[in-house]
Amino acid sequence: MAIPWEQIDAPLGGLACDADHRVEVQREAIPIVFVPGIMGSRLRLAGTDGSGENAQGLPNLRWEPTAGWLFRNLSGEPPEHRKALVIGDAFNPGYLEVDNDTPVGDGFRGIMAEYRGFLRELRDRDWGAIAKVFEFPVYAVGYNWTGDAGQAGALLAARIDEIVAEAARVVGRCEKVILVSHSMGGLVCRAASGMAGAEGRILGIVHGVQPAWGSGAAYWRIKAGFEGGGIVGRLVSRFLGPTGRHTTIILGNSIGGLELLPNRRYVLNDGQPSWLHVVDDAGETRLPMDRDPYGEIYRVPAQTRKPTGGAPSGNTWWGLVDPDLLDPGRPAADAPAAEGDLDALLGGAVDPWASYLSLLDVAESFHDGLDTYTHPHTFHFHGRGLKTAEFVRFECETNWLWSDPYRTRGFKGFYRDARGRDMQAVLQDPAGDGDGTVPVSSATFQGGPALPDPGDPGCPGFDDLDHQSAYERGPVQRYTIAAITALAQLRYREVRGG
Repeated sequence: MAIPWEQIDAPLGGLACDADHRVEVQREAIPIVFVPGIMGSRLRLAGTDGSGENAQGLPNLRWEPTAGWLFRNLSGEPPEHRKALVIGDAFNPGYLEVDNDTPVGDGFRGIMAEYRGFLRELRDRDWGAIAKVFEFPVYAVGYNWTGDAGQAGALLAARIDEIVAEAARVVGRCEKVILVSHSMGGLVCRAASGMAGAEGRILGIVHGVQPAWGSGAAYWRIKAGFEGGGIVGRLVSRFLGPTGRHTTIILGNSIGGLELLPNRRYVLNDGQPSWLHVVDDAGETRLPMDRDPYGEIYRVPAQTRKPTGGAPSGNTWWGLVDPDLLDPGRPAADAPAAEGDLDALLGGAVDPWASYLSLLDVAESFHDGLDTYTHPHTFHFHGRGLKTAEFVRFECETNWLWSDPYRTRGFKGFYRDARGRDMQAVLQDPAGDGDGTVPVSSATFQGGPALPDPGDPGCPGFDDLDHQSAYERGPVQRYTIAAITALAQLRYREVRGG
């Protein structure tokens, strides 16, 4: 006979005394589901198997974060090529899909290879005493990171249902999963739990280096490209985008990229809400002033061209996106922007600035909808000690030579001030504290209400923890295992009581 694991020490009745009996303990599966960060999912042109090329000569595998693929397809390529590869003519949520097996299986194929080593360790791990009652199958769920994290959350919620059903068929019992997230994957997990109704099927979430309220690095990179410190960093910058021209054309045309911007809850590590600082001879101006980065920064078109005549220019160089960089082959029209009708924008029927504004509307709506939601059983860790764009600082000085504002790993905003002087606002290198991408404040959920206390093993910070490679570090792996163990113990108490 089989008995549920929670009744293992309960008296058994109705058994004949003159016969041998075999009692099997029905164990429970608690699947571990890993959700990667932005650019951590392998993407292909929707409707293909990822092999070969399309009629335009572009590979059907549109995003493969390996050095070889990035070198062949992105190194030295102009911004327009990047847009054709990842965005297409205009943003369409159905343009790309995760390059997974069919059927999906464990989902490992759909994520970047660097994640898989730790996932295999989790899959093959001896969990000790808790393995007597629980099994921990391991899955990965990639997503189209150019699209809305809210929609990705809905797809994750549906995938959780499939995983629970599969684990129940194999093990005999499964009710809940544990989510483990990296970076933007944390937003997707929170959306699945809080917006798509999956909270009851999630035992808990382990968030790693999550930009809970966004990151100033998203603004910095749209203006200046990826930072690229050191030889390896410069190579990565060359692949991912060495200038604002290369990054704006992707991040400015994708909802996912815009959802990583600082939202209304974003604060600096010292708790101050204004993160864009402009220093000139009159003092320092800090934005946003009213905790509205959308109206004060993101919806302001960046004007960077040399002003004509001798009057003050009024150039809004500090606006997030230069309309001319969104689609260089099709200059922005002077027509007013369409308001919120994303469906009408698909296929490139309207001008690029209007499309950008509509994508930004979706990002803002997602931020407001998710707000401060966290799963009741949340663990999280963060990195500290690396120079991070926690805040963004411009220093203004007189200019004698007009040049390209969008230089490699840098930006200069040109304008003429009220005294008629030619000026340049020079973007400073990141100087805040975090993991190189996400500041401590955002990864620790500052700016919102206190999180529910999940108990041990705490929510630590790790010194000199690099954002992208976080799960490759031994201390992070050990913390994640400890958090999973704590959640399994929580499940034990949930079912057994006490």
